[in-house]
Amino acid sequence: MRRVKPWLMNGCAAAVLTGAAVWGAMTLPAVPRLASMQDQAAESLSTVGLSVEEVLVTGRVNTGTADLLDALGAVRGTPILELDIPAARERINALPWVKSSEVVRRLPNSVSIAIEEHTGFAVWQRAGRYTLVARDGAEIIDLTTVDASLPVIVGEDAPQHVGALFDALAHQPQLTKRISAVVRFGGRRWDVMIGGIESGVTIKLPEADVAGAWAHLAVLDAEHSILSRAIQTIDLRIPGRTTVTLKQGYSIERISSGPKQEARASDWSVDTEEYQNGV
Repeated sequence: MRRVKPWLMNGCAAAVLTGAAVWGAMTLPAVPRLASMQDQAAESLSTVGLSVEEVLVTGRVNTGTADLLDALGAVRGTPILELDIPAARERINALPWVKSSEVVRRLPNSVSIAIEEHTGFAVWQRAGRYTLVARDGAEIIDLTTVDASLPVIVGEDAPQHVGALFDALAHQPQLTKRISAVVRFGGRRWDVMIGGIESGVTIKLPEADVAGAWAHLAVLDAEHSILSRAIQTIDLRIPGRTTVTLKQGYSIERISSGPKQEARASDWSVDTEEYQNGV
């Protein structure tokens, strides 16, 4: 029995898609009459084995097989020397999940594709749309539902800056992993939501020294369990002062924050005008 060569292999899995499975799904057009010496040369190359017979792929997880083959721009039997490698790489890099790729022609009859895919980092919400974005802000795909395992980000320029925000918060991993959403105001600062949208606590971070304010919050929570209390907002925007707003129906209580920190409770909260002004 003649052995069929594989057409596409996922480098992350043992399964392979055989040439028969891939090429058999395509309806190949009838071969036209050779119209030029170039066509005759291409046909000659194919007859001596210099044609695309297999494609080996590594790094593919989320990129669709059909999309990848379409972007390559070759069908089985295509003269391998006619394959435009730079154009194929450009088309592959334009696929939603692909961050970068390398396409190599391997004579006599195979093509190797190595791709690096984006990793979803957050869900960007705006104008009723949800878009999966990478840590560097690259937009990957639109979503119909929100992935609850990823933070939601809001703000016109939020995707471009969310990576830097989480870098600043990374020194308090136990606190940072509780973040459910972040909102960027006026291109200058962030609000961070811990817990659910309805029942969580909103942390108002300052424009400068975000890491310091976050570390201060971690101390407050470790010493006073501040995030477990009936608090709606914690305002850290003014250095040396921590202001809290209690949830409706709860009495005011004082939160001690050390000898150099003034802590007070108030009825202050974010409103629509403040959001528009980027406060």
